[in-house]
Amino acid sequence: MAQNFITNSQEKTLEERLKTLIKYSKELKFLVGFFYFSSIRPLYEKLKELYEEGKIGEEHIKILVGLSVDKGVYGLYELAHGNEGDEGIKNRFLQSLERVFTSEEFDKKEIYEQVEFFLKLLKEEKLVIRKTREPNHAKLYLFKLEGDLLPQTFITGSSNLTLAGLKGQEEFNVEIKDYGFESAEKYFDERWERAVPLSKEDIIKVFETRTFFREITPFIAYAYILKNYLELHQEKIPMSELEELMKKRGYEPYDYQLSAVAQAVATCEDHGGVILADVVGLGKTVIASLTAKALGKRGIVICPPHLVGDEAKTSGWKKYLEDFGLYDWEVVSLGKLEDAKRYIKNRNIEVVIVDEAHRFRNQRTERYHQLLEICRGKTVILLTATPFNNRPADIFALLKLFTIPKKSTLTLDGDLAQRFEKYDREFRKLAYIRSYYNSGDSKKRERAKKYYKELFGEEKIDLSKVNKRARDLSRRIKAIIEKVVIRRNRLDLKYYKDKKSKCQR
Repeated sequence: MAQNFITNSQEKTLEERLKTLIKYSKELKFLVGFFYFSSIRPLYEKLKELYEEGKIGEEHIKILVGLSVDKGVYGLYELAHGNEGDEGIKNRFLQSLERVFTSEEFDKKEIYEQVEFFLKLLKEEKLVIRKTREPNHAKLYLFKLEGDLLPQTFITGSSNLTLAGLKGQEEFNVEIKDYGFESAEKYFDERWERAVPLSKEDIIKVFETRTFFREITPFIAYAYILKNYLELHQEKIPMSELEELMKKRGYEPYDYQLSAVAQAVATCEDHGGVILADVVGLGKTVIASLTAKALGKRGIVICPPHLVGDEAKTSGWKKYLEDFGLYDWEVVSLGKLEDAKRYIKNRNIEVVIVDEAHRFRNQRTERYHQLLEICRGKTVILLTATPFNNRPADIFALLKLFTIPKKSTLTLDGDLAQRFEKYDREFRKLAYIRSYYNSGDSKKRERAKKYYKELFGEEKIDLSKVNKRARDLSRRIKAIIEKVVIRRNRLDLKYYKDKKSKCQR
């Protein structure tokens, strides 16, 4: 293959070539479809070296973004919005920066360091960013170099300024040194002059006031923690009345159960639902019943047939509804969801309790979509002992029963759907690598290598890195769902003031 072809195969990656050219460049002009922050690291390292050596002058780097941007895997992705005025184009770009830098993927020390450096370049007008007026998917990298031996060169091809485009996936780019630079630069300059300027003040203001990079004083941090603590623990519900009701009906009013009720009510108010996931025997049914009583709304229970109970109300959910004074509630078997839909149609049903909710983790079933329709617009209480032992898609299926996927309260940017799509893709690739990295089937083995390179940017599979990434993925998912999950085991009970803890289902 010709030496000026860059395909990201073996040792010849666009990342390595950019590092070399940036080191010897006195001016950089990049026209890219997407400007991903996943690619900042190699640029950051070399540009920081040049900056510290005093070799970066005014407007040293010009980046012209051809497409609108939005949050994706560690960066931005394409959004073509057609004709807009200058103000609309600018505002959309600035809003996308805010969405990206209020997402958990970017809340990392190395990202903070890199953005801090690039903001410094912006403030000193050494970096200038503009947005094309019309959508442009071109990829053009122009380098004006020091010295006369090779004064200029440019690269064009398929690679965007993304981690995958730099080294993670196979691309086809060509570096041209001996002709065409003037025409390529003219193409860039014409679009640069017509582009919408993005002022350093606007970009810096977004970062310093509307993202993770805004300054948080110790007092503000203290006030925020105190506010959340008080909201969580203040008595919004008649706890003494619930205790009396439990005693009257023959239940021991355990502190760990009443504390869970207070937390569940607050979670339902904040997020539209809660997942009760205590281990078996700690009384999820009692907690759910008390939560329903505290909410003071009419509802329906959906559970497996064997938990429905008898007409005499001496067993199952029928007994619990009777015991806790939920007289206007109904119990329906999960095998009779059509009956449940008909029941709620002309009644003011505001709360849905789903027992053994893990049975509904498969979104591709008709039964799941029936339940989703029943839960729409209602407060939802899910009971399951196994919330974490599932694929990301399964967990997302449960969350969708009470949170709007693209307007969720569980993330700062609100887009839970996109985040779990990313998590599920990553999970499936990691699972495939672990299953087939050493397979006797060459096709499966090659696919495992392909996935590994996409995730890690390396050829040789290191299973310890795969396992570490899987653990990290699990932590990221738990960080999101812990806002709506109440889960304790028997060892946790020592932190409550109960002297004893018999099982109360």
